[in-house]
Amino acid sequence: MSNGIHGPTDSGSLELSIVVPVYNEPLNIGPTLEQLHSFVKLPHEVLVAYDMDEDTTLPVVRQLMPKYPAVRLVKNTICRGPSGAIRAGFAAARAPRVAVVMADQSDNLSQIDELAALVPGRADIACPSRYGPGGVNLMPGSVKVYAPRTAGWLLHVLTGMGTYDPTFAYKVYSAEVLRAFPMTSTVSFSVTLEIVAKAHCLGYRIAEIPTSSRPRPVGHSNFPLVRSLLCYLPWFFVMFLNNRLFRLPRPWLRRLFGVPLEEGTARP
Repeated sequence: MSNGIHGPTDSGSLELSIVVPVYNEPLNIGPTLEQLHSFVKLPHEVLVAYDMDEDTTLPVVRQLMPKYPAVRLVKNTICRGPSGAIRAGFAAARAPRVAVVMADQSDNLSQIDELAALVPGRADIACPSRYGPGGVNLMPGSVKVYAPRTAGWLLHVLTGMGTYDPTFAYKVYSAEVLRAFPMTSTVSFSVTLEIVAKAHCLGYRIAEIPTSSRPRPVGHSNFPLVRSLLCYLPWFFVMFLNNRLFRLPRPWLRRLFGVPLEEGTARP
């Protein structure tokens, strides 16, 4: 019988760490873990990152851990919210590639191995894209759909960034990128946009494949739209520091991002 890890479980054999930030998702976490178990064939670990011991997701995860031994719980002590949970997951990740997926069953998790295969050979960040060619977003039309679609299109056209969907949290990263610069975002999912913005400016390779995204089947989203948009805006502006017309010198960008010059490892 498969143990759900699809390979050796010691940290030296892991090929992928999957970070799943959660907040009261008891009805969705089981199907999400089942999908990861079914779709991900690489030797991997699943890091369920949470804020509070009272989170209603935790009893379900603990009940399922014997069935899915790849799963570990990671408590977020960085800052409350998705960005903090994701950063806590990054800190605990042991594999050379790190994915971020949602617990609400909205992401197409059948593509994880395909995304991971792009890293690091063809890309440093692999992005599923709802808004690039071939992408589909089944969410009802609203500002939550129109704003990121418009922003992603403008950024791609004006900066040459490698994805039309930079705000989508679902991504696979090279662990090298996650160690390349400090992260400061604390609100909503803004850390995922921060990483893309800094990586784009420093010359890391960003690639995308089309994906589909659907509404969560149960529960409701706690996404703070206005607050999130305000926190995303600075990173949109940062991306323009490397655009089709000019690019700030990389030593300046490294200093701006808090990267010691001797440790800058951006690709040419």
